[in-house]
Amino acid sequence: MSVRDGDRKLRLADAAIDVLGTDGVRALTHRAVDARAGLPQGTCSYHYPTRNALLTAALERIAALDLADSDANPDLAAVLAGWVTEGATRTRARFMLMLDPQTRAELGPAAARLAGSFVERGAALLGSVERARLLIGLLDGLLLDELTRGTLPEQQRRERIDTVLKLVGNR
Repeated sequence: MSVRDGDRKLRLADAAIDVLGTDGVRALTHRAVDARAGLPQGTCSYHYPTRNALLTAALERIAALDLADSDANPDLAAVLAGWVTEGATRTRARFMLMLDPQTRAELGPAAARLAGSFVERGAALLGSVERARLLIGLLDGLLLDELTRGTLPEQQRRERIDTVLKLVGNR
């Protein structure tokens, strides 16, 4: 794969995330992704010939960006703030993929693999897979709350995260 093809694939995955997070799962078509990416019609179908391939690319890109955010900043409150402000479209796209029954079925193995990588990271930090799953679930709840009710002031978000970390035994 050439560098140009790699760049196009990233551009298409980013466009798919934008379609998902803005317009929903049903709006995700190869044609919509081509248009959102500003690429000629047929480009998305060439690189991702099936809906499953496109969904998987979007999910993998979301996971890569989320992991990069958390690697770049040890401040969990700041990371979550980014996910509900400038990264809100990506976070909504992740929830769309998680919540749509048909999409969940299509993404089964890829979703399980990527979720497992987050659980492993959390378990390394918390010393327990169960505590890691609890933390991820609680943080997802906080994200969903902010996406649906509006973003919180930074201090309130930090207090919520501190409470969650105390609940899972990390503070």
